[in-house]
Amino acid sequence: MTEAATAPAVTARATSLTAAEAAVTQLEACGARTVFGIPGVHTLALYDAMHTSSMTHILARHEQGAGFMADGYARATGDPAVALVITGPGVTNIATPVGEAYTDSSPMFVLSSNVESAHLDAMRGNLHDIKDQRAVMRAVTKWNDRASTPASVPALVAEGWRHMMSGRRLPVHLEVPIDILDQPVASATTVEVDPPNEQPSIAGEIDEAARTLTAAKRPLIYAGGGATSSGAGAAIARIAERLGAPIVTSFQGKGAVPSSHPHNLGALWTQGNAIDDLARQADALLVIGSRLGVQATEHFAFPVPETLVRIDIDPEEMERNATPSIGIEADAAVAAGLLADALDSLPTASTWDTSAFARVLATAGETAFGHDRLPWLEAIQATIGAEGCIAWDMTMMSYVATYHYPVERPRTFLFPTGYGTLGFAMPAAIGAKVGLGDAPVAAVVGDGGFQFTMQELATAVQFRLGIPIVIFNDSTYSAVKDEQKRSRDGRFAAVDLVNPDYVALAAAYDVPGVRAVTPDALRTELAAALTRDLPTIIDVPIDGWV
Repeated sequence: MTEAATAPAVTARATSLTAAEAAVTQLEACGARTVFGIPGVHTLALYDAMHTSSMTHILARHEQGAGFMADGYARATGDPAVALVITGPGVTNIATPVGEAYTDSSPMFVLSSNVESAHLDAMRGNLHDIKDQRAVMRAVTKWNDRASTPASVPALVAEGWRHMMSGRRLPVHLEVPIDILDQPVASATTVEVDPPNEQPSIAGEIDEAARTLTAAKRPLIYAGGGATSSGAGAAIARIAERLGAPIVTSFQGKGAVPSSHPHNLGALWTQGNAIDDLARQADALLVIGSRLGVQATEHFAFPVPETLVRIDIDPEEMERNATPSIGIEADAAVAAGLLADALDSLPTASTWDTSAFARVLATAGETAFGHDRLPWLEAIQATIGAEGCIAWDMTMMSYVATYHYPVERPRTFLFPTGYGTLGFAMPAAIGAKVGLGDAPVAAVVGDGGFQFTMQELATAVQFRLGIPIVIFNDSTYSAVKDEQKRSRDGRFAAVDLVNPDYVALAAAYDVPGVRAVTPDALRTELAAALTRDLPTIIDVPIDGWV
């Protein structure tokens, strides 16, 4: 972003740490390893402090891209990243990816500047003035504060980190006014991050849940995003095997238990299909790490029996959308592990015919949205493999993938469920690739969504990240056009696009750009792209959806 003013001059380095140096040092002490951001006048002190930092800085091309990169890094690795932005437009630009991370329970630490302390929230005409920056971030963060003195900076960084990593992991934000950043901090001591509060005993709830589930004749398991992010999959598989129970997942729950597990019916549930018929036979439901949200349940149409056991780390989620008969407030992996152990010693009354699960899965797949487009997904799966990580954008082929794409490992299916933000995939894939190193990482986008953040291609080029970027191209905002057809009698408006030549765009960045017109061609080009240390644009012209 072009700046129209200069920062206050710093004529000599202080003998003690400045607040900016203390912030960077404290982030390192907390465990931060990667920073995504863009420098500006208001963050020069922080970037100066980065010169001696062990953290890796990845230069984005827009603050929105930096936020999606931090989100993708966290989703793929389980470790939070730092996003570093200026005040005003930097903060408002990053608010969208922070909101996406918040709705999908992905941690990131946003460190921003602000105008001089004497002018905070006063709108006196300062560069990047904003009326109430903390109010902007309050809506999309778990914790949000301002440093009012240099001495407070290390403790506030530590406090923000603790909030981010305790309980349900969510984004946090700390702002430091520009004049404070260059002021000295009397003590160079870093602050130890307090460990999360000790988990209260859940032994009674676990025993009650075990007795309830083993008494059920047809128990059903529903795994959400909390099951994936906590690594609860192995314990959930044990529970399913012990109870003879089927597993249904949300889109965020894909990969918690491998798709190949014989009890896993995946995310194919929808009203009236074969999985819905099976779910309506359940007399007990175990929900692990899901709010049973409006989208996931098709406006609460998912059948919830009277006996409902919920495991959730967030007490605010425990009774949201459905009140449990037994509520277990705990990390999903911890609680699921204890529950699996408790089930081992109890007989089960389950009468499920587990041999029928494969047939139910196949039948549901045949009737699910996008079944006719599966050859494209099969081409992706064949080349990326079970070990690879894919960031999917909000586009029609990704919606097909949410139902059909098999996922064998957690943190390898990155999809912006909550906000549903276009432009997520490529920067999220960049963040994932930075975090995962040599593992295969790809982005799948639509032609419209790609243009939300396509400038981040420059970041992938600059840092030599070998990411295949698959653009399914029908020159239309297809999802919107489809909805106009269904609910507006086909009165189409503002949905048809004039796109650039994406292969030529790749050439402009001096990276490979190809066009794949068949699934076999896509498979070939993906395999070639994965051998490179530069991004590859793969433009895939497809028939329109409407």
